[in-house]
Amino acid sequence: MTFLKMLVAALAQALTWCGGHQARQFIEIRLRQAGYDDSRIDTAREAVTLLVTALITALMAQILKILDTL
Repeated sequence: MTFLKMLVAALAQALTWCGGHQARQFIEIRLRQAGYDDSRIDTAREAVTLLVTALITALMAQILKILDTL
């Protein structure tokens, strides 16, 4: 079970990085198309990174909680 938890934790890190990267790119492209300046784009990228990280962390916490009951 410990190995499975380590695997899920590694998956969480990979998903957080990948999801954050994709979200930042999406936000940057859309805001540049809309004509926003770099400071607003940077702020939006930081916000979306925090949001994606929080969502994936919550999801993985639930998965780990389920694994604890097995």
